[in-house]
Amino acid sequence: MSQIIDLRKKEAPLEPPKPAIEPEPIEEPIIETETEFSVPPEATDIRWSAHLSPPHRRDQVLYTTIALIATAVLVAYFTHDFLFTIVLILAAIVLNLNATRPHRPSEITIHATGVSIDDQNHHYADIKSFWIDYEPNLKELSLELKKGYSPRIRVPLEETNPLEIRQAMISYVPEKEHEQSLLDHIIRLIGI
Repeated sequence: MSQIIDLRKKEAPLEPPKPAIEPEPIEEPIIETETEFSVPPEATDIRWSAHLSPPHRRDQVLYTTIALIATAVLVAYFTHDFLFTIVLILAAIVLNLNATRPHRPSEITIHATGVSIDDQNHHYADIKSFWIDYEPNLKELSLELKKGYSPRIRVPLEETNPLEIRQAMISYVPEKEHEQSLLDHIIRLIGI
């Protein structure tokens, strides 16, 4: 029992040896807990109102309706294709119903979680890509959705700065040029 320690005798505690080079303090990574819909402090909403379609011109609607019905009669008489005839007549009816709706502007908002058009929200997770067409006769934001059955959404920019819109969206959605389809050209030509 030669290793008995007398606790009554207080000795100075031994200090651990100091290393030759003192290590720098290690900074712990700061983990921020943010919710999915948190808004960065520098983010601001971009709002404007625009008509999503041009105003209805009664003469164009009338001429297009007459052309559709005349084409339906000719198709029914010469080809006896009654299904296509019904489709042409339904197109004339839908065109007239669309022309009777009130033409009011829509409220568009680009915010931290997505794009809102009136009461319809499109979250950035649902948007595949965006493109801003900025030409002398055409200033619009085009959104391509991830849903296969949804068409592209085209929103006129009016007097809104396209650079602000691009800056707000580029960090959330990829920018990709959207080619205009034949249907887009026909719709612009007819004016519906």
